[in-house]
Amino acid sequence: MFLRKYIPNGVGHWWVVFCAIITIFAISKAHALPTVCSVVKTSSFRGCLGMNITPSMCGFPPRPCAHFSYSVPQFYIEVTGSRETFFKELPGVQAQLQTNQEILPFDAEEDESAFSYHGHTINVPFAAWAFNQLPCGGAMWDRFCFSSMSEHLGRLWKTGEADMWQPAYLAWSASPKACLIKGALSSATGESRPSGYPNMGSCSFDRSWMKRFPPSSAPVCTGWGINFPRYGTVISSDQTTASLVIASRIKSLGSEVFQSVPSNAGEKWQMIYPQGSSCFREGQNIGILRVNRVNDIGRLWSGKFKNYLYVVWKPVSCTRDIPYIAATHAWLAALQGACSGLD
Repeated sequence: MFLRKYIPNGVGHWWVVFCAIITIFAISKAHALPTVCSVVKTSSFRGCLGMNITPSMCGFPPRPCAHFSYSVPQFYIEVTGSRETFFKELPGVQAQLQTNQEILPFDAEEDESAFSYHGHTINVPFAAWAFNQLPCGGAMWDRFCFSSMSEHLGRLWKTGEADMWQPAYLAWSASPKACLIKGALSSATGESRPSGYPNMGSCSFDRSWMKRFPPSSAPVCTGWGINFPRYGTVISSDQTTASLVIASRIKSLGSEVFQSVPSNAGEKWQMIYPQGSSCFREGQNIGILRVNRVNDIGRLWSGKFKNYLYVVWKPVSCTRDIPYIAATHAWLAALQGACSGLD
């Protein structure tokens, strides 16, 4: 409930929630774990949030209200080498990686422009504590485990064989050049297609037994490259673009195969590591992304030369009473202050 009926009548509840968030974030900082604060601290946070408040009317009794529309961070996508992760401190993640029996390494780069990575998705830690205090809610609660992980696809992540019978892939595979042209044309704005599959909200588990993946609504041809078959190797001009393709593949697999990753219209992406970027659309033109700081420049001062972390934002909207306006601004200011204080 939004600050227990906005801050004026719920100061006690607001203070308890705020203190809880400070405590949790402090614990997460001690373990160098990416949390919702990793998103809030980026310079483009307000731009990605896109908070828009317009006059509106409520129902019975009729009265002036405010319409809120904004985005909330849903889940992280990480692109890494074998047995590597930004979330190693989470017990659930540790258990998932330890039970994996992968033998072959999977972090090769620059082998004739071929890049190979693993991909994982995980709900943004503590996002629900932070963003469900805003008027429209919409953030996902913590699971502290990967909701999808490429290791659970076994050899399918190395061969892509389970995607070879996708109707859209078969249609475009006869003309790769035409596919690249189509992707370039769609890259001006990018595109986000809901999968239509249910989100069961579970942790990732083995899917290597599957012979064929279910029909996919994901685009084959994008501004980042050819998205199918969805496996762990990408032919690309650079590792950043390759990481975006891998991230897009594991995102759609998480929604359609694992059915544990949400898929919504109007989603936005943001790079968190190696550096914070402004938000962009899936499949958007690489040239535009470079200008918006989706690149590897941040590695110059981090000293780490591989692995990527992205966050996916979901749009939400609702109509609430007028006092929610002041409470919303107060909460956002408190949230940014709390996160910046953890530096």
